[in-house]
Amino acid sequence: MSWNPTNANDVTLIVSVVERDDSGSRTGTTELVNTGAVVVDDFSIETEEDLEALSGIGNPEALGISRGDVEHTFSFTVQGEDADLMMDMSSGDSPGDSTRANELEILAKFEGFNIALEGAYAGTRNVSGSSGDPIEAEFEGMATGKRTVRKQ
Repeated sequence: MSWNPTNANDVTLIVSVVERDDSGSRTGTTELVNTGAVVVDDFSIETEEDLEALSGIGNPEALGISRGDVEHTFSFTVQGEDADLMMDMSSGDSPGDSTRANELEILAKFEGFNIALEGAYAGTRNVSGSSGDPIEAEFEGMATGKRTVRKQ
């Protein structure tokens, strides 16, 4: 069987804002980004686990490995001006205030598997542009959970 790697253009990236009721229970999501309708120039999903070798005096090689915190991060860049997206990625205490990141759910659909980030927050939100190029909105953040599901 030949191996055909997934082209980035074949990946679907879906970003949704999580809706919660007054008790904090999740009630649903509202889709903000779907690469079927929005141009995503690039994306990255990274998981990093803090590992530390356990050695010491008289032990030139590690006797074990300490497994520390796990951190999930993401970034993606959207091309084109999308005011609704910029407003919905964050909110504040008053209308027009967009100082705090909204809770997101990020789903990347590949040919062989899906990756879902839960409890995600885009702590970095940037809009930039260069002469002759489309406006770009860049988002970076962290998530509290990640699921990878193999497609059948």
